[in-house]
Amino acid sequence: MLIRPIAATKKWIWLGLAPVCFQVLLTLLFSRGFTLTAIGDLTQNVLLLVATVSVARNITNGDRRAKFFWVLMTLGFATWLASQVLWTYFEVVLRKETPNPFVGDVILFLHIVPMMAALAVQPHMRQDRRLTRLGSLDVVLLLIGWLYLYLFIVIPWQYVYPNEAIYGRNFNIVYLAEHLVFLLGLVLVARRSQGPWKNIYVQFFGASILYALGSIAAGVAIDFHVYYTGSFYDIPLIAAMTWFAGVGGVSPQLLQQETEKTPATEHSIWAARLAMLAVFTTPLMIAWATFWGGAPHQIRIYRLLLTVGVMLIMGALVFVKQNMLDGKLLNLLQESHDNLQEMVRLRDDLADKEKSLRWHSSELQRKNLELQQISYTDVLTGVWNRRFLEETLQADAGQVLRNYQRNENSSMGDHRDLIFIMVDVDFFKKVNDEHGHTAGDELLKKVADRLTKIMRKSDVLVRWGGEEFMIMSRSADRVGTAVFCSRILDMMASEPFNLSNNVSVHKTCSIGWAPYPWCENAYEAVIAEEVIELADIALYRAKASGRNQCVGFLPSDTALAAPEKICMEKLRDERSGLLKALKTSCTFTNESKTDLPEASDPVLAQIQTDTTLLQ
Repeated sequence: MLIRPIAATKKWIWLGLAPVCFQVLLTLLFSRGFTLTAIGDLTQNVLLLVATVSVARNITNGDRRAKFFWVLMTLGFATWLASQVLWTYFEVVLRKETPNPFVGDVILFLHIVPMMAALAVQPHMRQDRRLTRLGSLDVVLLLIGWLYLYLFIVIPWQYVYPNEAIYGRNFNIVYLAEHLVFLLGLVLVARRSQGPWKNIYVQFFGASILYALGSIAAGVAIDFHVYYTGSFYDIPLIAAMTWFAGVGGVSPQLLQQETEKTPATEHSIWAARLAMLAVFTTPLMIAWATFWGGAPHQIRIYRLLLTVGVMLIMGALVFVKQNMLDGKLLNLLQESHDNLQEMVRLRDDLADKEKSLRWHSSELQRKNLELQQISYTDVLTGVWNRRFLEETLQADAGQVLRNYQRNENSSMGDHRDLIFIMVDVDFFKKVNDEHGHTAGDELLKKVADRLTKIMRKSDVLVRWGGEEFMIMSRSADRVGTAVFCSRILDMMASEPFNLSNNVSVHKTCSIGWAPYPWCENAYEAVIAEEVIELADIALYRAKASGRNQCVGFLPSDTALAAPEKICMEKLRDERSGLLKALKTSCTFTNESKTDLPEASDPVLAQIQTDTTLLQ
């Protein structure tokens, strides 16, 4: 794994090369003797002291977990330094070879245990206090397990039944296993970390590999009586000590780059498993020592007593841990129950809100329909208004055209048309002038009621404007439209309209109509909007002809023979002429009849050329 080079790391690399080069020169220049031994011991003491101090400087930085990590690391290096001081005491102060077995070996062995415990703390992760307490118990179990392993395998051959060869071999095996476990722990925490902490773990891993190689090589050399302080066996140890000191020195600069710790939902799994492994190993160890170990009786008694004591201590710790786990489980169950209750409450609230939302949605739809109904309805008469006709006209006209297209090649086709019938109340202004606008409004309502009674359910009654109404008759026959319009005339004039304030008025109406499509041979020649204009022009002819009559516009033989000659502009010109005649040429009464211009008039003559009038 590559580490991003930074200025502080480079500085420690150059500083670390100096002790290594010094040790190489020292080994080459001096032969085995007191001078080489003293310089070598003092060098290692100084380096371990620097490493301890550099690591201890980090204790004041970071959160509680990070501080605990550096405390344990400092304890590990301090223990290592104590072992080295004791070694130096024998070689430099007493000036004699360090004995084998060495009393400081237990200190040297145990100094890695706090460092493994530091890894179990996992300062790169965020955990709550309860999980941290569980991790601390695992650390204690781990410490006891390693101490038990050393006391079980190594110590008996040092004090209970001394044997240098077995002692050295067992020490090397257990010490190597300890190094391997520590290296494995570094790999695990490095894989689960990121950022500065990953960098620190990787650098610890590199230094620990050098330390493991150097210490195991030195231990084997001691057993073969070829090791002496200052020899080439010390070079990996010097490099490892310098590297450890460098890691402690650059850690403050690296941790300044830390942004956020990795969240953790559970405590250290691998530490807990190692702790449980230590618990389960104790009875297996005593069984092995008792039945298959082949050790002397004194050692078996010692191991039995040691295992019983350790099992009691570990059992008590496991009991405490189990109580903590039970408490945590109960808390989780309570939290789960509370969460479930909260989910039920939220579900009920959501169901109520969905029900309320559906009700409001239906209400909104109803209100929208009401608003749409209001927007399509004439406020005074209650019938449809022109906006409604504009919205529905295209659909109705399209249906008629599709019917014509389907039956175009069929001689038996049933061509049902749209008939636009314009109805205008005759002399309506006279009612407003004589009886007031209130009476006029009431008259319009009653006119709408009479028209509604005579219409079919499929027909549409629209207030076109003022006293003018339009009936859009669906699926109608143009041949019978004149009869239907005559019924409207009879119904309107049959009886008076009784209004408020004992007012009674007789009223007639004028009607103009036109079918859609206007020309059956060319059903797309005139659009629906233009047919409405034709019905309006027919209405004006009815009014100009004396009122109380209906006029329908149908295409003439010329139009049927040559649909392309149909000209709406000529019909619009007729409407303009009729309006002018109605406004300036005549005075209208119920009995009077407007004199139309002579047929020789160019406008009317042209119109009569293209149309047939049905009266």
